[in-house]
Amino acid sequence: MAQSPALVGVSERDNPPGSEIGVVEPAEADLVGLKVEKPELQELVEHSVLLALQSESYRGPVPKPEHLRQYEEILPGAARIIVEEFQANGRHSREVEMAGLRSTTSIDTRAQWIAGGLVLVGFGLVYELSMTGHDSVAIAVAVGLLGTVITGFLTGSAHRSKPKDDKTDDGEPH
Repeated sequence: MAQSPALVGVSERDNPPGSEIGVVEPAEADLVGLKVEKPELQELVEHSVLLALQSESYRGPVPKPEHLRQYEEILPGAARIIVEEFQANGRHSREVEMAGLRSTTSIDTRAQWIAGGLVLVGFGLVYELSMTGHDSVAIAVAVGLLGTVITGFLTGSAHRSKPKDDKTDDGEPH
């Protein structure tokens, strides 16, 4: 497969695997002076070759430093506003996450206290039944209580080990 003329001069050093920003060196000299048979297409071809030779992309939470400088030139104070907004959003995200964790911890603690109280009541019932001569009923209640506690523990552990949602790190669905 032939290499595209626009990619002539690109090396692994300039565009490492996984990188979204690549530096493209100028193409061979004979491509810059490329002549087309139809004169009306000549300008379009030259413009296309130049566009293909200079390409760049960027992804990130804040603009690149060069872009921030350009914003600052257009509107003084804009770079500071952009950075402060990014910091405020980060703070807010962490606060929301911490509030969710506190809520989950509170719910789990309350559920454990209620479960512990119910188990103590159950043990009291088993003791009272066994002391009044209802041994078979006491055994049935004890087995039921033990089965409920074990089932609750196992399903609670399985529920907590599952991921909460099916999104990737960048927030996109699988």
